[in-house]
Amino acid sequence: MPYRHETCKAGKTKQHTYYYATRSDTKEGSRRQKENKTSEAQKKVNSRQAIKKLTWILNENFDSTSLYITWSYEKDKRPAGKEELRADVEKLLRDIRKAYKQAGDVAKYVWVAEVGERGAAHVHMVLNAIEIAKLKKCWDKGWITIKPLDESGQYRKLASYFVKYSEKTMKTCEGFSGRRYNSSKNLKIPQPTKTTVRSKNAYNHTIEIPKGWYLDKDSVAEAWHEVTGFMYFTYTLIYDGTSRKRTKESYTLNLETGEVQITEKPRREKKQNESRI
Repeated sequence: MPYRHETCKAGKTKQHTYYYATRSDTKEGSRRQKENKTSEAQKKVNSRQAIKKLTWILNENFDSTSLYITWSYEKDKRPAGKEELRADVEKLLRDIRKAYKQAGDVAKYVWVAEVGERGAAHVHMVLNAIEIAKLKKCWDKGWITIKPLDESGQYRKLASYFVKYSEKTMKTCEGFSGRRYNSSKNLKIPQPTKTTVRSKNAYNHTIEIPKGWYLDKDSVAEAWHEVTGFMYFTYTLIYDGTSRKRTKESYTLNLETGEVQITEKPRREKKQNESRI
């Protein structure tokens, strides 16, 4: 049965996704019974796609020298509405670009705004490396929190948080932005490769992990696509160059609970008395 295999290399990571497309699926059982599509179902798809693409962008452009910064407002300096918030963000970005230029560098960033139901406001941002003291001069509305990114090179969880913050702001500060994330124009945008696999069998759930790579087990997912009704299976490998015992790992979806079950199968070891060829 034909299916599609999408791979995307971004920084230290490589994401694999297997899915059936409307025109390639012919086998009964790989597609859920067709249902009426709702706007909520489409929103879930849009959110998941935004997280996936933002993860690729973060993984490709940032590393452990980069900074995760939250610019927070003091209560009496909170923006009165979307226009004031937009003006504050635009000024912040101008000051950041100026600070990097003075330091002989160019700013690379991704940002989202978060506005709470009671009016608390924050700007969340990922920036390339710079002296922290220079950033403090860019913000006079409150305080800033700075954390370095970890060394894994896999920033999927951070991407998920950013999309969550922006979707909250779409509700609490309607009209501020229709984007799930914003970025500078100088970022590299990873492009996935897609191939159609023509096979009599469905895609398998065995993950071969190459030498020097390991599996991000939290990235493994299999589910019904909310709109197309077809199954998809995805996982991400991370490169760290470390040699480790290789295993074959298979993943299956429990259709009743919707949870992925993991079965590890160690590679077969040669017996001591087994003859060598």
